[in-house]
Order: sequence, then structure tokens, then C-alpha cells
Amino acid sequence: MWYPPSVPITGERPERGMRIALERDKHAPAPFRYRGAVYVPDASFEAEVTVTEDGEVDVSLGADPVSRAAAPADVAEKVRLIVRTVHRQAKADGEPPAWKINRWRGDK
Repeated sequence: MWYPPSVPITGERPERGMRIALERDKHAPAPFRYRGAVYVPDASFEAEVTVTEDGEVDVSLGADPVSRAAAPADVAEKVRLIVRTVHRQAKADGEPPAWKINRWRGDK
């Protein structure tokens, strides 16, 4: 029997693409405020994401703590789209919004 090779996670930062790790208070009402981080191969950024009851998503990213570089504009937009999709899926399923969002997206 063949199994695909496992890929160990060796750190927070992905080798390519980006990884987001966000969490909100499970019991807080809308607007939902997520806090966490966004990781890219050469930097990481603190993230704060707000989702309104209507599904509008606002993303705020801090500077990389080591290099002090600002996050590229496309990173904030990718985070916004991921969180919007998660929120829409939960709403379509009649479920409350996720309280944790952990996603990886490769480069396109």
C-alpha cells in the first residue's frame, strides 16, 4: 500500500505562500474580532480582523517584529478573502462563525 510522504511542520513560517492563524472570543457577539498572525516565508505580521454581521471584513496588519517591514498590500487582501469565505460558509450552513481560523494558501 502506498502512502504520500508526510511533511513535517518545522516552524510557524511556510516555505512558500502564507499561513494565517486567527482566533476570536467564542461568546462575543458581532462584530466578530479575530486576533492572531499571518506568516509568510520571510516575515510574520500581527493581524486583527473584524467581521460585521453583514459579512464585511476589515483587516489590519502590523509590521514584522524583526525587520519592521510593513505587510504587502496583497497579503491583507488574501486574508480578507479567506476570512470572508469562512464567514459565508458558516452562514450558509446556519452555523455561528468559526472561532478559530487556521489556513495555508500557496502562491498563485
